Amino acid sequence: MAPTIRRLWRSDKAETASHDSDAPSSETDSVKSAPKNIGLFSATAMGVSLMIGSGIFSTPASILRLVGSPAMTLILWGLGAIISYGGATAFIELGLMYRKNGGTMRFLAHGFPRPKIILAYLFAWVMVMCIRPGAIAANGPVIGKYWLYAAGASHTDGWQARGVGFGCITFVTAINILSAKWSLRLINLLTVVKIIVLLIIVISGIVAAAGGINIEKNDNWSRGFSGTSKDAHSYASALTKVFWAYDGFTNLVYSLGELRKPERNLPWSIGGSVVIVGFLYIMANVAFFFVVPLDVAINSEEILAAEFTYRVFGHSVGRIALPVFIGLSVLGAICAQTYGVSRLLDSANEVGFVPYGHRICGNNKKLGTPVYSLIIMYGLTMIYLLAPPPGKVFDLLVDFVQWSTWLFYGLTAAGAIVLRFTKPQHSLRSFKSFHPLNILFIVFCIYITIFPFVPPKGGSTDAPYPYYLSPLLGLITTVAGLVPWYFRMVWWPKKSGVDLVAWVEEEGDGPESEDPIKDDSLELATKA
Repeated sequence: MAPTIRRLWRSDKAETASHDSDAPSSETDSVKSAPKNIGLFSATAMGVSLMIGSGIFSTPASILRLVGSPAMTLILWGLGAIISYGGATAFIELGLMYRKNGGTMRFLAHGFPRPKIILAYLFAWVMVMCIRPGAIAANGPVIGKYWLYAAGASHTDGWQARGVGFGCITFVTAINILSAKWSLRLINLLTVVKIIVLLIIVISGIVAAAGGINIEKNDNWSRGFSGTSKDAHSYASALTKVFWAYDGFTNLVYSLGELRKPERNLPWSIGGSVVIVGFLYIMANVAFFFVVPLDVAINSEEILAAEFTYRVFGHSVGRIALPVFIGLSVLGAICAQTYGVSRLLDSANEVGFVPYGHRICGNNKKLGTPVYSLIIMYGLTMIYLLAPPPGKVFDLLVDFVQWSTWLFYGLTAAGAIVLRFTKPQHSLRSFKSFHPLNILFIVFCIYITIFPFVPPKGGSTDAPYPYYLSPLLGLITTVAGLVPWYFRMVWWPKKSGVDLVAWVEEEGDGPESEDPIKDDSLELATKA
């Protein structure tokens, strides 16, 4: 399209949008006004802090129960690191190409723009409506279980654990509302805490293996693959929990507009976080199963790490101090999740996904934080935290939010491959991911979205709900997004004349392809 025609087209759209209070806000203004708070350490901490959350401290026992042997459990953790790194490289490539807040939402819009950027919209929908609030709600009671364990409580499940989670989530939300800088400082501090906790577990496990700590010997590692499961459904469920622990390397991409020196910091922070966490996870599992007997580990539910510390360090340190710090590490994951998702909601508003978003999104002028976005996410999180009945709510929420998570992560990695061919000359592609690793990542994303629907061997599990309930809820929530997508992206543009997908074409192949006129038209629409 010739420049003159594009100018007239945008002018017409801007004039139409001047009567629309729902028109997209100025992306350029938002990026310019976003303070560059995130350096290399904070960027790495955002990934590490989210990955080292409840996963490594709450899922090893469940994974062992599903696959039957510590040896197979260790293979799955190593496989998870390799596959996650393959996905991480795709996100690095895309993050450098599209450097505004929004992350996966923007990547999907550019990789699959038709019809009407439906995949980008559905991702934003499930991320805001279920993935992040459900994940935060799942992490909250885990803190409660470890802190109640440290307090000597006979029961660490139920409403007491949820009550502790309620207080922690409320505290984190308040910090995020009051100060973005203090939120990042808290993430950094708790990241250091959780790395120290994992290093203590790893080092003490090595010392115990060398005979430096007097513990009861077991045959967990000498038994090899004896008792390993052959059930496809069990491996799908186990991989879901493994990837729950590795989920987090994408957290930074939702705040890319606040990242300093992205060419250097993005590859090192995302790639480095996967490498660091993968090593710590594998070594921590070696330590867990060297110290804790198999029958005890299988029945330890979400407090296997606490059982480990009690056996190694005794009552004062192992039963009280370390479980407190483990709870703090999970709190750090909640901090990282809360920081990232509020930026995603604001980004969804910037591109026009949120009706009347100018009233509820954007940074508060006084505090400089997305206050209303944080309040909305807090309210949704409370629903997931308090609504489910007592019982194995953690496993239900984990499997529920993971289904949609890895569906869209796999599609994003596929988008990176597609864009290599459709946008080969993108001016900001300064990093190229390795396609074989990307494909491996996509294959496993397909696996853990399909096989949870396959009946388990014997036709039942020990869960108090049907095996298909969690993935079915994820599927229903995702499909339900088609209704708001139709009204927002199809019906509303036809009625109002506002084009809500033009920004994808305008971003084009990077800054060099952008027409400076677009910022003026968007500004006119925003001021309407």
